[in-house]
Amino acid sequence: MSRYAVMGWRAAGRGSSQQLRPKPVSGPRQRGGRARAPSSTIDVPAHKPDQGGGEPVPMRRLEDELDDYLVSVADDQEVRQGDLIHRFAESRPEGEWGFVLTADCDIAQGKTGDRYTFIEVVPAGTYLEEVWAPTQLKRFVGKQAKAAAEQLNGVMKRSGLELGITVEVLLTWLAERTPAEIEKALNKTGKPLDRKLVAWLTALRVASSGGEEATAMQRFRAVRALMGDDAERIRRAVREAFEGAHGFPDFFLLPELPSAPGYGFVVMLRAIRSLNADDLFATAVDARIAGRPDAFHRVGRMSDGVRFAVTQKRTFLCSRIGLASYYEEACQSAVELLSEAMVPNGEAP
Repeated sequence: MSRYAVMGWRAAGRGSSQQLRPKPVSGPRQRGGRARAPSSTIDVPAHKPDQGGGEPVPMRRLEDELDDYLVSVADDQEVRQGDLIHRFAESRPEGEWGFVLTADCDIAQGKTGDRYTFIEVVPAGTYLEEVWAPTQLKRFVGKQAKAAAEQLNGVMKRSGLELGITVEVLLTWLAERTPAEIEKALNKTGKPLDRKLVAWLTALRVASSGGEEATAMQRFRAVRALMGDDAERIRRAVREAFEGAHGFPDFFLLPELPSAPGYGFVVMLRAIRSLNADDLFATAVDARIAGRPDAFHRVGRMSDGVRFAVTQKRTFLCSRIGLASYYEEACQSAVELLSEAMVPNGEAP
C-alpha cells in the first residue's frame, strides 16, 4: 500500500454532503476596485503567506514523509488551482484523476461560473501504453518502411521484376503476409534476403499491426528486440521517455498519488476537461452521502512549487502551437503588400 494511504480529512460534526462551489468574493479590495480573495497558507518549507490580510486556510501535511508536493486542505475551503480530484470508474482500476487548472483569480471573481477546468492525470504505465509507445511505433514505421521498400525494390530489380513496391503497398502486404511469404513472392535471385532486411520486415509487421492481442508496449519491446536491443537498452528508452530533455514535453510527472497503486503518474498537459461545480464534492464520503459515489471529490492540493510548475509547462506547451500554413502565407502577403504601398517603386526617399 502507498505510504499516502491516510486520508481521514473529513471535518468533524458535519452531517450533510458538501459540494465545492465557487464562493462570492469578500474581504479587502485592491486598487482599481477589484476584489481580492482571502489569502491562503500552505504547510510548505520556506512558503511565505500572502500579506493581503485575509484569513489563512487551515492545512496540514498528509504525512511527515511526503516529498513536499501534496498537502491536505480543509473540506470547507474553496477549490483552487492545483487541487487534486478523483473519482471511481469501472473502466480504470485506479479511477480517474484530475489536476484543477482554473486560475485562482478566475475562481475567486466568479469568471468561470459554476464550472472548473482540469487536466487529466493517468498512471505512467497508461501514458506509456496509450501515448508514448504508439508514437514510437509510428515513428519507427515512418523511418524504416521507406528504407525497407527501397531494398526490396533492389531485390526485385535483380530478380528481373520490373514492378516496384511503394511504402503503402509494403505495409499492406505486411498486414496480410509474413516476411517469408513476401520473400518467396519477390526474391528470384536464388540467394536469401539479407538478415537485417528480414529483421526490418518482421519489426515493421509487428509495429504496424502486431495483432489485437498485443499491447503497444509489448509491440514496442518486440520491435526493439528485433533491432538488436537488449533489456537494459529498452529500459533506458523508457526512462528517457520521462526525462523531457527533448523540446517541450506535453506531460508532468508525479512520483505517486494517495492510495493509488503503480509507479508514477503523469499530468497530461493536452488533455483538458471541465466539470460542473455540482459534480465535485469535498470528500468521497460527501459524494456517497449525496448518492453520487462515482462523482469527483477532492483528495488534496499540490504544493505551490508543483502547481506553478504544471501551469508553467502548460503555458510553454501552448506557446508552441502553430497556425495553419494558409494563415501564415496570408500574413506574409499582407506584409509584402504593405511594404509596396508604403514604399512605391521609383519614388525617392
